[in-house]
Amino acid sequence: MTFMGLTMYLGYVLYERSQLEDDDVAEQRDDDVAEQEGRALSLPDDMTIVRKDGSSLEIRLKYRTVTEIHFERISDGETFQFSIDQLDETTRELVEQYPATMGSIPSRASAVEDNYVQQLRVAIARIDANLRDMEIKYAASSSKTERRTLRNKAEEMNADRMELEAKIAERQ
Repeated sequence: MTFMGLTMYLGYVLYERSQLEDDDVAEQRDDDVAEQEGRALSLPDDMTIVRKDGSSLEIRLKYRTVTEIHFERISDGETFQFSIDQLDETTRELVEQYPATMGSIPSRASAVEDNYVQQLRVAIARIDANLRDMEIKYAASSSKTERRTLRNKAEEMNADRMELEAKIAERQ
């Protein structure tokens, strides 16, 4: 799953770069626009942002829209979104050099996340089906040893099921 997510992200980055290169070729007729396009930076990128009140923060800029930046605080890895209007002039100019997106990176990441949760639910359904089969075998069995073995397996499967449910709860 992680590999698939990384592959999708790299594909997106390469696509954005190719779009920027195409834009550069088309815009070379206008020298002013060509200078701006040449300064375009790629994401994600580590940087220091400074707010209008003078406070600064070390971040990893994940993506930006026209009005917001979405970033990870380097000190603890927590993610945030912040309005570009709240940044000082120098930081705002720097941030605006990065390509603006419509948030496609998070939506792709959430699609991968949704697939993972769906796979966990399929595994839970499979465990439930096996537990029903084991209940039937348990009821049909007259052997104490076989019943004890089935009961132990059922306990293990219920523990596995609880772990899967916990993983789903973490993702939501």
